[in-house]
Amino acid sequence: MKSLLNSIRNVLLFNIKYPWVKHGKNTHCQMTSTFWSPNKLINIGDNVGIGPGCIFQCDTVIGNKVAIAANVSFLNSDEHNFDIIGKRILDSGHGYKHKIIVEDDIWIGNGVIILSPARIGRGSIVGAGAVVTKDVVPYSIVAGCPAKLVKWRFTKDEIIEHERLLIEHNEMAEK
Repeated sequence: MKSLLNSIRNVLLFNIKYPWVKHGKNTHCQMTSTFWSPNKLINIGDNVGIGPGCIFQCDTVIGNKVAIAANVSFLNSDEHNFDIIGKRILDSGHGYKHKIIVEDDIWIGNGVIILSPARIGRGSIVGAGAVVTKDVVPYSIVAGCPAKLVKWRFTKDEIIEHERLLIEHNEMAEK
């Protein structure tokens, strides 16, 4: 029953309300999330969960196996041009030069704000309430405003072993 309700929600969201948003298999997105993109470029990978109240307001690419908590915002850092002499901000046009990339195996906590251009590296965790203003290194845990490294998810040796096991698991799943 849960799977059927998710399928209905995905049809309503991604076939009717936001037909230009591309999404993979097993996407779980709450109806209260909103999508807008200057170039109609929002791609969501497989096995992605998007909590309630999320806002997508820029070109965004999300990888596979990503958990996005409630009230996360993906925003353009260059929404409005503000440095044109002789023009007011609202008369200066928009930037829209950048996008946000969220790689695979990411957990983004409640209330996070991510500003373009930012790349959230594979295997990372972004702590609740963080404001991401630059790239997040793979397998790091960041938090704060602006987001800074708090600790590493794994040691270097553990990352190598983790990656090996993920590849092994994928190969077994394909058989």
